[in-house]
Amino acid sequence: MRGLILLAIFIVGIFFSNAQQIYFSDSVIVASKVWSKDENKKIHYSDWKKFTSHTIDQVKDFNLSSLDDFCELGGYKSTPFSATGFFRIEKTKGRYWIIDPHGHLFITKGVNSIRPGNSTVVNQHLLDKFNSNANWIKSTIDSLTQFGFNTAGSWSDVKSIVSYNNNVKSSGFPYTVQLSLLAGFSQKNKPKEYPILSLVFSKNFKSYLTLKINEYKDHFSNKYLLGYFSDNELPFQSDLLTDFLSINDENDEGYIAAKEWITKHSVNIESISKEQQKLFAGYVAEVYFSKVQECIKEADPNHMYLGSRLHASAKNNDAILAAAQKYIDIISINYYGAWELSEKHSKQWLAMNKPFFVTEFYTKGEDTKMANMSGAGWLVKTQSERGIHYQNFCLQLMLNKNCVGWHWFRYQDNDPNDTLADQSNQDSNKGMLDIQYNWYNSLTNKMSFLNKRIYELIKFIDNK
Repeated sequence: MRGLILLAIFIVGIFFSNAQQIYFSDSVIVASKVWSKDENKKIHYSDWKKFTSHTIDQVKDFNLSSLDDFCELGGYKSTPFSATGFFRIEKTKGRYWIIDPHGHLFITKGVNSIRPGNSTVVNQHLLDKFNSNANWIKSTIDSLTQFGFNTAGSWSDVKSIVSYNNNVKSSGFPYTVQLSLLAGFSQKNKPKEYPILSLVFSKNFKSYLTLKINEYKDHFSNKYLLGYFSDNELPFQSDLLTDFLSINDENDEGYIAAKEWITKHSVNIESISKEQQKLFAGYVAEVYFSKVQECIKEADPNHMYLGSRLHASAKNNDAILAAAQKYIDIISINYYGAWELSEKHSKQWLAMNKPFFVTEFYTKGEDTKMANMSGAGWLVKTQSERGIHYQNFCLQLMLNKNCVGWHWFRYQDNDPNDTLADQSNQDSNKGMLDIQYNWYNSLTNKMSFLNKRIYELIKFIDNK
């Protein structure tokens, strides 16, 4: 065992040699199945594979009795910075931080989709347990706060959260807003089989942005709003240059933009390289991010632009990341396909001149007996192992000084019998609680144990 421990310590030190280092006194092995799709989009799981993981109680020389002193918003109370009344970003001593409205250092520890389930069964469970929506949101926020979470992520019940915040006055729960801008624009303007990202060149896109963003004017002065997501997982990873050329319409704005870019960069359309595809994706991203950022900041200069939740290979594309750094306050990334933050991504994102946060990650537990065939999260055997994965993943995020937090996907399991649920969320254990509104305590206990020590842990890491 001693040899294994020393090996684990050596690996971790080398792994984060370009970020911060941390050493562990021990490790734990978690068995997991990897989710994938074949060429016919049929879902498969691998055989069980073993992954070395670490938890906060294994951090060598860290004092576990060092609990964070939270302010009323979940920030680090004993850290006075300039207070603007809204969330903002600041880099201090080489590390990026969110600064909360009161001037405290803040790591966003969020949960996505804090909202009641849609099915009749889940709605009845809510009424049986809470009697009303107001009681549900109060109980939910009280529990999440007890678990050390401090942000409502994308697709949450913003109306209920704002109502709760208005009632409690001094200790509201920070939240985010998902605008779904290009997604909404495409519903009215996208012909069948038309590449959605070509619509950013439409002459009508900016006017739509202005109108859509102003629908959220009630949030413009709300101090609890962390910021806006503009969309989710736009297909920047596609071969966009080829896709745009396939429009083949001399009057189409996206097609015109692609032809002009090809001329400017002397591209042979018979042999478009992968690098040219990446560079064109970066160009499209810059047009999208610049238009969105301009319209958001013109309407609401008080709040941060949180990007479009990059995923797949888009999160690796230097051209896309370069565009994002020009216009986004915090770059949001949905992270799947790896047990923990890879060395490649740690180096790449540490080199950026903007902070990032992971806005989707999760594991599913086999012990729920759910089918667990939807969604790209890893499959583990128990809720306790979901908690181990959570700690391992988030511990390693904090070694990167450009990371300002994470949002777990998601709040609640979907009703397994709800045939109207979107395909990516059907019959899978992604939630922190079941459809009867019972928390998975073995998961939330481990989440809480880490969450309540994050600020002290960062101080420990940065003082090493």
